Amino acid sequence: MFLSDVSTVRTGLVTARKQAKGPEKGLFQEYRLLSLRCIKEPGVLDVSLAEPYMSRELLKSDFFTKRDDILVRLSAPYTAALVDEESADYVVPSHFVIIRVDKSKVDPAYVLWILRQQSTLKQIYQNVSGTVAFGTISSNFFNDLKIDAIPLEKQRLIGAILKLSEKEQTLLSELAKAKAEQTRIALQTAYKNLNKGK
Repeated sequence: MFLSDVSTVRTGLVTARKQAKGPEKGLFQEYRLLSLRCIKEPGVLDVSLAEPYMSRELLKSDFFTKRDDILVRLSAPYTAALVDEESADYVVPSHFVIIRVDKSKVDPAYVLWILRQQSTLKQIYQNVSGTVAFGTISSNFFNDLKIDAIPLEKQRLIGAILKLSEKEQTLLSELAKAKAEQTRIALQTAYKNLNKGK
């Protein structure tokens, strides 16, 4: 089956067309807009880096992140991330494609796993327009992406393993940062104590 058989695929909002400028700014509420900096390797959404965005008209809900949406950068390195509860309700700009799956047919984390496969990335790089480093991929590429039609319960198992692995990697990263800070403080303390003994 193709990804378009089990999901809707759309590009994010062209923000310049809707942005309020100058005296218009007070007309509508402020939204929070994702930027390319918000998606980090290996595919983590950091919404703390989202930017304020004022629109001169009300935006369609299609352009806001929803839980279990998959966002993929349309430029290198074509990182894919899954939207969770904390990263829902943010405006998605046109730098991303939004993949909204039919959860009765396919598991979102399983699709995310497929999008991160080396074979998929190889296909993306073969279909970019422009140079490899600065090229972009069309959102239509994802419509035609083939998905193995395995039973939903097996998809969910693969998705659960992926999520567990990501959680483990996050915890290990946080532990490494905490350990580095602990070592820094220990070294500073040792240095101060050694200097006192001179």
